[in-house]
Amino acid sequence: MKRNLFFAATMLLAAAVSCQKAEPLAETDAANAALTRAYDMTPKITIYVETNDVNPLNAGDYLLSDGTPYASIVELFASNIHAETVGGIVRPTLYLNDKMTNLLENGGAEKYIKPLQDKGIKVLLTVLGDWAGIGLANMNDTQAEQFAKILAYAVEKYGLDGIGFDDEYANYSTALVRGSFGNIITKLRGLMPADKLITVFQYGNCGSSQIDAAAGALINYAYTNFSYWNTYIGIAGVTKDRYAPEAINLGDYLSTSVINRYGNNAYDAAEQGYGAIMHFNLRTKSDRDPLKLFNAIADGAYGETVTCENGNRPQDWTFVPGGFTISIDDVQ
Repeated sequence: MKRNLFFAATMLLAAAVSCQKAEPLAETDAANAALTRAYDMTPKITIYVETNDVNPLNAGDYLLSDGTPYASIVELFASNIHAETVGGIVRPTLYLNDKMTNLLENGGAEKYIKPLQDKGIKVLLTVLGDWAGIGLANMNDTQAEQFAKILAYAVEKYGLDGIGFDDEYANYSTALVRGSFGNIITKLRGLMPADKLITVFQYGNCGSSQIDAAAGALINYAYTNFSYWNTYIGIAGVTKDRYAPEAINLGDYLSTSVINRYGNNAYDAAEQGYGAIMHFNLRTKSDRDPLKLFNAIADGAYGETVTCENGNRPQDWTFVPGGFTISIDDVQ
């Protein structure tokens, strides 16, 4: 890949300029350098896992050659925005479907989330609509406050590292409320510890009428809609060091030429200071092996290789008919 060629050329030039032998790093210095590199690795790799049929632990099986996880962020896709009517007033709720519930409830977070976090991966819960007539873009101020409290409660309850937003499938039944999406982001940021993350998939109602620059500045990462390369940041307040210009659907068939293209773009993302590269819909390795793609991207972005420890962990949790709902009453 281009990054390796650039690295080789740089090394040759350095040898020509100076023949002075560098002192080897002490063992502690080398260890500290490796830790610093892993911690500061950019662009960050985000992997969305469809929890309806894939074990999220598979995302942690892909490792760089120094042992660092390939993924920096795993997004659990997805929880849903539902609504309840109490005393004639519509209130938002957070719904975990029958397949998502036991990934978080009944000891699920300890089994499926903490092992990823122990590897240094941030685990977020993605939130999107569910044909309930309510979503990120049509909540009034009271509803936005309630929903932000519910989300912050879920982050604390399950030991998550933040919330990812995706404005899809809401089937809005009432007029959109200007600034609703940004209002939820702002309120949520005020309720969570500073080290928790907020991400936004750049799709649906996420423009300036919904997320202004002040709210956009509170987003840790925004991801382009599926694209080889899209540098247009459609959310005010998001800078390129917090933006993913590459978004890849891992469920698609990816030819060698397509994989090489993504790898070259990963090099450009790193060189140009972009903050993330997004992968959606991780499959099991036996179903749709992503290893060639991951190697191309890791080579382009970091000059690294990727191996896989397993990648075929089964969906081994039980489903809960009816799912699980968190309301503002649970928070209060």
